Amino acid sequence: MPSNPQNDWLDKELNHKKISEVLENSGAVTTIQPDPDILGATVGQSWLILNGVPNLTTELTDEVTLRANFLAMKLNSLRYHQRRYQELQKVRLKEIGESATLLKALQKGIKVCELEMLYEMESFFLQYKSSLDMLVKILCPVTGLSAGTLSSYGKFGERLVKRLKKFKKTNHKLTVGRIDWLIEEIEKAKSPWLESIITIRDTYSHYRTEINFGFEWDKSVGRIKVPVSVEENHPLNLVMENLTDYLISYCAHFIAISISCLIPLETHIQGMGMMEKRYIGARWQMDLSKAEWKIASNVIREYTEDDIKKAKSFGERENE
Repeated sequence: MPSNPQNDWLDKELNHKKISEVLENSGAVTTIQPDPDILGATVGQSWLILNGVPNLTTELTDEVTLRANFLAMKLNSLRYHQRRYQELQKVRLKEIGESATLLKALQKGIKVCELEMLYEMESFFLQYKSSLDMLVKILCPVTGLSAGTLSSYGKFGERLVKRLKKFKKTNHKLTVGRIDWLIEEIEKAKSPWLESIITIRDTYSHYRTEINFGFEWDKSVGRIKVPVSVEENHPLNLVMENLTDYLISYCAHFIAISISCLIPLETHIQGMGMMEKRYIGARWQMDLSKAEWKIASNVIREYTEDDIKKAKSFGERENE
């Protein structure tokens, strides 16, 4: 029977060495058909830094991998809503452009609401908050707290920052300098990133008594105007796409820095170039394009396409 391309991703997961190790130890792993770059930014990023943890245990690897996998599911859901919104906008824009009645209504000042787009937009921001809440759970196995103890990112991560500052005094297995790095990352994300997200969400979901979301006529250029963010007047489909990419990147940073709190400052963390991401990704059979950090090496190497080809062959043999 020929293989089903839709199931190839699952065959790859089942045959992956690291996934097999987790299954052997935990008995179960929740998996989805993920976007490869999201899996690389979560699970892959965690493995890149776990390599540097002194006396690394299988239990810690399993716990972190499990939470990174759950986060990947949330980010995949977020991207689904962003892409679905984009698809609906394309279809609806074409329909309005071909309807004399709808065009006339827009030109008279009526705003035509597209409910499915509105629902996808609201679902997008719901998943955004949910993804941040799932992200902080990475800290439970790192800090030694029981699962669920850290369950919410909070409005701007302020409660989380207070908890991290407490860890500096009470959790002596963590590296204080790295906790400071994580606090800085959280506080840096507050403005304007999280503030703008909350403003957009509240504008359309909480504080408006009327529906102010839809297509309208732009008199200045004489054409249909798609729904935009109120403050910046940018098309919401582009805003959602940028916010998705930013969150994936932020999650990769957060994961790497969180795990690095278990690593002495003498062991350095460094960023990766794209060719190095491709090389390591080929070895691991993962897309690490959106991973950010790895344990530093004293070896400086310029990777070539031939190196990546050999790494891919090696990775395929190793995971058989």
